[in-house]
Amino acid sequence: MQMLDRLRSPAGLVRGFTLLAAAVVLLLWLAPAEKTLGTGMRSVYLHVGLIWTGIAGFTVGGVLGLLVLVRDDARLDGWAQVVGWVACGFFAAGFLSSMLASSINWGGVFLAEPRNTSALMVLCVALIVQIWGSWPVWVRLKGLLRVLLVVVFTWSNLTTPLVLHPQDPIRTSTSVAIQYSFLGIFALFSLAGALMVVAATRSKQ
Repeated sequence: MQMLDRLRSPAGLVRGFTLLAAAVVLLLWLAPAEKTLGTGMRSVYLHVGLIWTGIAGFTVGGVLGLLVLVRDDARLDGWAQVVGWVACGFFAAGFLSSMLASSINWGGVFLAEPRNTSALMVLCVALIVQIWGSWPVWVRLKGLLRVLLVVVFTWSNLTTPLVLHPQDPIRTSTSVAIQYSFLGIFALFSLAGALMVVAATRSKQ
């Protein structure tokens, strides 16, 4: 309990975010280049790490939403709301970083590319769910909406065609160093997201 209180203190939060930011920069600098993309691969690490952290947040929010739907628990709904906003932030950052990655590796930004339009649609739906979740409406309905967000994302991911985006370039890479670099960046962003949730819940106490 004392450790959690220290982490939630302003000094603890500053130290935590500073260490995580430094670790992300260091790992991006040390991460290996790719044969085709060269050092442009760093922008892909950043983009994928942010997007997948957002997706992980939506998934956690969906699980909490399912519990809210079953138990009609306003406290859990409060946690789901905080997690949802953090997930939206990371997903939005991932969407914006995709423009940097496409500019570096494709020579331009193609907003009409199916995966880009799909990501924008998911982000819009997520924001609607978050805004609805801030209203004093039925708690179970808010839980249901968080579950439906996960359904919408899964459906969009499975049905959106790949035009410029490759099929899972990280996991299908033959380079173990590339795979572990991605996992490391994803883990660091996930820790940053968890720290943001801790910071947000502290401000409510």
